[in-house]
Amino acid sequence: MLGTMLKLLIGGMRPSLDVLLAGADSHLNSFEHRVRPAPNASPRTPFESGLPKEQISMMNLSWAQRRQVIPRVLPLMVNVWAGARMYDGKFQPRELQAPATFFEELETLARSLGASDIAYVRVPPDAIFKDKGVPHEYAIVFTVEMDRAPINTAPSLECQLEVMDGYRDLAVISRRLSELMHSRGYAAYPGTALGGVTDYPQLAELAGLGAIGYHGLLISPHEGARLRINTIYTNIGNLPIRTENEHLWVRDFCDRCRKCVRSCPPKAIFEQPRPRGNSGMQCIDHSSCRDYFTQNYGCAVCVKVCPFSQAGYERVRVGFKGNPDGPHQRIGSDHAAESALPIRPGFSTTGDQA
Repeated sequence: MLGTMLKLLIGGMRPSLDVLLAGADSHLNSFEHRVRPAPNASPRTPFESGLPKEQISMMNLSWAQRRQVIPRVLPLMVNVWAGARMYDGKFQPRELQAPATFFEELETLARSLGASDIAYVRVPPDAIFKDKGVPHEYAIVFTVEMDRAPINTAPSLECQLEVMDGYRDLAVISRRLSELMHSRGYAAYPGTALGGVTDYPQLAELAGLGAIGYHGLLISPHEGARLRINTIYTNIGNLPIRTENEHLWVRDFCDRCRKCVRSCPPKAIFEQPRPRGNSGMQCIDHSSCRDYFTQNYGCAVCVKVCPFSQAGYERVRVGFKGNPDGPHQRIGSDHAAESALPIRPGFSTTGDQA
């Protein structure tokens, strides 16, 4: 994987994030009894656009620009590779339950490494992408913040570099937390930082870290939509899982705001999220988003213009008077009222906010 990435950046090889992710997914072959997706689970949206090389922004960087990219990509891929090695089947967990003091230690370490927030979830089968799987049914979910100034330049290489920094931080944090968990006898399998086998925004919402907005991205109380998400799958059965999510009012605000809908350059965000047919909702026209995303450094305009990213969560919350006619979507029939529908991300303009 590392060699392939270097060829992409130095040798001019045509990029394929789908190929890189498929290589990362292959480590799941070590788990014969992994947790499988629901029969109607959605596939992971492919990143490959099919555009000619001349239209792919990251394939037309100057050497000065590549010198900015390489120092970010190398630590990202090294840590992704180190995390993938933890799936080799050699580690045998000794513990199934953790004391409260361990969770305090884990969260302290996560925040010292740059995590904005951390929470816990039981992975529902419909959050696992079609034909994929996870080693265990429990997961630790955490986020890292992306700075406002570079995000405000979107779409640009400067913004893309900030996104890469976020991916790098996710990979480092997931590896370090997993190493701590191994040292205490717990199973720990890092998710792939830049795209994984589960729907990260859905897991983060289930964990209570925020709510998914009309742009398909998680909106958190700390950094709005300016964040990246990663997971660690574990066997710890007594995770302190939250049962309520206080942030779901966010979608009532989205129903009135829709600034991301109006601001999306390729008009790829639906006016209203649409039912997928598998009890989920789709926010994005995948092909329209993907092509513009590929041509324009990963875009991220929807992240930039989101009021939660600019004014901040608390200021929006205090100023919003509510919308009694809003959709009030929830996570779905397995987790809330049978009539409720979740908003799930399609292909987000920042790479599924992984």
